Amino acid sequence: MILWRQDVPVRGSPERREPGIRHADGGGRRGTMAQPEGKRRRFRRYEVHDLYGSLLFRVDVTVLNLSVAGMAVETNRQLKLGKVYSMRFGEGESVLDLDGTVKWCHLVGTQAGAGGDAVTVYHAGLAFDGTLTEKSQRLVDFMQEHVVLALAKRVIGRFKVKAGAAVALAARYDFEVLKLSLSGMLVKTRLLPQKDSAFDMELRIEGHPIEVAGRVAFVERLGGTDADPESHLGIEFLDLDDTRIQALKAFIAEELE
Repeated sequence: MILWRQDVPVRGSPERREPGIRHADGGGRRGTMAQPEGKRRRFRRYEVHDLYGSLLFRVDVTVLNLSVAGMAVETNRQLKLGKVYSMRFGEGESVLDLDGTVKWCHLVGTQAGAGGDAVTVYHAGLAFDGTLTEKSQRLVDFMQEHVVLALAKRVIGRFKVKAGAAVALAARYDFEVLKLSLSGMLVKTRLLPQKDSAFDMELRIEGHPIEVAGRVAFVERLGGTDADPESHLGIEFLDLDDTRIQALKAFIAEELE
């Protein structure tokens, strides 16, 4: 199950701390507790090995045109060729989730950003994965409601989407967990988000997926290119309920202490 969260700053965060996240299968892995850094932390942090996870990064896009085979979008971020993005069409009970692969991406110019600075503008094309046999009618229903021109029963060609139509695009990024605590984690990944960005993440603890929300509290670029950077991210967990907290406690007690 994929959750969607707007990539916006989160206010009112507690004291700064560098956290972590995860994906674990179990298997007797043990870690060593990290030494305190600076001021005393609320929870102990543990160095971990062979733990992995994934986070969902939302990309702001404007849909230029749409068909049952794919769509073209405009965005301020360069989309990596061949990367698979998750797409959500519609809202509420009529929502439709699809995956699409980036087939092309071109720099088309610049425009003024919110602060007056010039930001790059890219056009990109994504092809929907699979045959769409089970979801094609739901996509046609969405297009009938949101495209500029009325659609015939048999859809052929591409159509422009009305302004305000609910279309969301997000990419899944894998990461390696370096340190873990009950408040967050330090991870290594190939993404360079802004500090205070919010993400939805999936942790797999002892084979069971756990969905959590997190805030980027720390960003350190390690290398790579602008299109494919490598970084350390400190992730602070947000709004953990008792079930998720107990799952983290059990994993730390069994595998790391």
